[in-house]
Amino acid sequence: MSHEVESMAYAGKTPWHGLGTKVDHLMTSEEAIHAAELDWTVSMRPVYRKLENETVLEELAGWKACTRDSDQKVFAVLSAGYVPVQNSEAFKFFDKVVGSKEAYYETAGSLRDGSRVWLLANLKDSLSINGEEVRRYLTLVNSHDGSLALQMFWTPVRVVCMNTLSMALSSATNSFYARHTTYIQQRVYDAQEVLGLAKKYYEDFAEKANLMAQRQLPPTRMPLLLVAAFQTSGAKPLDALYQPDDLRRKFNKVEELVAVGRGMDNPKIRGTVWQGYNAVCEYADYNKTYKDNSAGNRLYNTWFGAGAEMKKRAWNWCLQEVK
Repeated sequence: MSHEVESMAYAGKTPWHGLGTKVDHLMTSEEAIHAAELDWTVSMRPVYRKLENETVLEELAGWKACTRDSDQKVFAVLSAGYVPVQNSEAFKFFDKVVGSKEAYYETAGSLRDGSRVWLLANLKDSLSINGEEVRRYLTLVNSHDGSLALQMFWTPVRVVCMNTLSMALSSATNSFYARHTTYIQQRVYDAQEVLGLAKKYYEDFAEKANLMAQRQLPPTRMPLLLVAAFQTSGAKPLDALYQPDDLRRKFNKVEELVAVGRGMDNPKIRGTVWQGYNAVCEYADYNKTYKDNSAGNRLYNTWFGAGAEMKKRAWNWCLQEVK
């Protein structure tokens, strides 16, 4: 298993990243937690320091170590006010969200040595973007190192190429958060709102994506999309970006994907803003090089890191293009 993915299980087709243990049926949350080897717990343990004589230990007030009980792995030293959410509790929370049988569990696993855990549900009913199928997924993520609140976010996937798509984080309907405080259990009881938020998100996504799929993107506008997608602090002016350097080669690759990428031969989307956006998504999911270029790190970046940010910047630009 790769560096980023500690354990994982999946039902159905092998995921695009090729990782995980295959099960022969769709999973309940209880089955998923066992198949993905997530049936472990964490505890908040006292933290001590040695005094000057190095023989007496003094407990550090206000701090605790979030520790996995099965192997004593310390995920992080956190404020004593941090309230952990066990994997089983997080998965039961997901059950409450999808208790109306509107979803099934497709993948589950842990990233970064167990510090982040996820469960992904397929909401079954697909979207049609100018005749293309886009599946609706809902992803739960929980952390044991304080890096993330317990959250759910929406993960559309273009079926023809398995690109993971993103609506920008500025949307008020794109995620659900519950911070690890004494109020987290109360927040978890608000789970019923999550499915409603997901439905609203996908309604918005379909409306905006269909606009993109109906609007042509002139070749002279494609460079502006690429500048937006690759934007970083201190980026070079547009003229400099088109010099024969590493960034120029990256631009060339995305432009190549517009022509020959997965599913780009669909005449209904040819030359559209939607095609340009999907070329960026395919580059981020399959072609972008990361420092650790393992499949597990690619999965992590597709959801949380540089790849996700690139897709969101591209989405924002494309949305402005069709307004």
